[in-house]
Amino acid sequence: MKKLKYILVLGALMTGFQSCDNFLNVTPIDALSGNNFWKTKADVEGYMGGIYTRLKSKLGNSMLIPALDLRGNFVKIVNNLDNNGNGPINNLISNNLKPVMSGTTTYDNRLKDIMNWKGWYDVIAASNILIYEIDKVPANQLSETDRKQYIAEATFTRNLSYLFICKLFGDAIYYTEAYHSLSLPRRPQLEVLKLAIADMESVKNDLPVTYADNSKAGFRPNRGAAIALLMHLNMWAAAWEENNKVPYYEAIVELGEEISSHTQYHLLPITIDNTKSIFKGKTAENLFGILQEYNYGESFVDFANPSFFFSHYPFRGSTTKTTSHITYEKEYIEKLFPATESDERRTVWFENMSSDNGNFQLKKFINVYSTGSGSNLTVKNDDSAIVFRLPDALLLAAEAAAELGNDAIAQGYVNQVRAAAGAQAFTTTGNALKDDIYKERKRELIGEGHFYFDLVRTKRVVNTEYSNAVMSVGNFNAGAWTWPLIISDAEKVANPSLIGNIFWN
Repeated sequence: MKKLKYILVLGALMTGFQSCDNFLNVTPIDALSGNNFWKTKADVEGYMGGIYTRLKSKLGNSMLIPALDLRGNFVKIVNNLDNNGNGPINNLISNNLKPVMSGTTTYDNRLKDIMNWKGWYDVIAASNILIYEIDKVPANQLSETDRKQYIAEATFTRNLSYLFICKLFGDAIYYTEAYHSLSLPRRPQLEVLKLAIADMESVKNDLPVTYADNSKAGFRPNRGAAIALLMHLNMWAAAWEENNKVPYYEAIVELGEEISSHTQYHLLPITIDNTKSIFKGKTAENLFGILQEYNYGESFVDFANPSFFFSHYPFRGSTTKTTSHITYEKEYIEKLFPATESDERRTVWFENMSSDNGNFQLKKFINVYSTGSGSNLTVKNDDSAIVFRLPDALLLAAEAAAELGNDAIAQGYVNQVRAAAGAQAFTTTGNALKDDIYKERKRELIGEGHFYFDLVRTKRVVNTEYSNAVMSVGNFNAGAWTWPLIISDAEKVANPSLIGNIFWN
């Protein structure tokens, strides 16, 4: 790989850090060497903000999160997408990504952006540099506690990136050195995940349980975020461990106990107001996300949020935008949220849920801002990109406990989530409980970018009951579950040992 050298310098950065939520509003540049830059805590804080700017480009300036809920799901286009989008999105839904790789439409290009892993490696490179350079800051400028916390933050962003790389592409190039310049081959993802787990475990306790500065709450990794990341790393590793999954499940259950011990984290009952607060990103169940806040100049691209596809006016678009582009299929959504069972998510998060047409509306993401007025009024989404929140962690703990045969513990975790939704507790056991927990993840995390990853790691992607684009076992094993990895000519020259995902090539 090319030499990666990212010094994120932030000019008049401290004004943004001292007020409101503007800590992400930064500009990364390659201007100063480490010796010239690492002088004060403000330098470190500014550099850390630059890392989050790079994360924002992957989660807030791309179609990644909606795409992860569309691929293989029981959804359909019911109102033509702009810019010739129907073809590429139908290809995504049906897991037919080869035409996307050679496509030239707007939506082909949006999907191809997901197939480029450079942005994730930008985050990794910048994180490695912070960990390496932070010791240059004089002790009278940065306390040892703060130093450890910043190292833990950068370790978190590094391993979050490796998690996404493995979930998207499988095998990865792994390194932790600053200013890395060697050409390395891809390593088996299980090796990478084990290294990431050990790396994250070494610094987890250096992160605060909560932040005193409210502007960082939910947007800088706390202890709960580190626990959630470790749970995901372990669960993804368990999916690919052929010989002994038990240690991973045991680690997840232990992490579930740890996160539950912190009373600062708790679930919020499903209401409209709580939904707005949760997806704005500053509640007791928010662990980590990327801020979107129009009032502070932090805005994502329109198509970064599922509301772009699943909502219409007054939650998205102009006053004449009266239908949604995409709907969940009637049979699927009614099975997921049966009308005969109480569940506040059914009424709070959906409108015309069973319409099977453009009247369908997903109301999970309803923080908005508007531009223009009168007939020129346009409503846009203003929710943050939520990466980890407490229900996700509790459901992973429930899944791991069920896999270990600890049904009572599994029921305890999943029923916490059910109770917050006003839904009846599960009493099932064995395989039925495992299936209930999986379906509860589909309910609770709908639209949040977990659907496809859960489908793959549980191997349910080969079962017609769970996927609208079933893969054969042979194709799955050959890598059909991955995203194509698009490698530029420059990357090929710089690293001749770098190869893409064979199934898609």
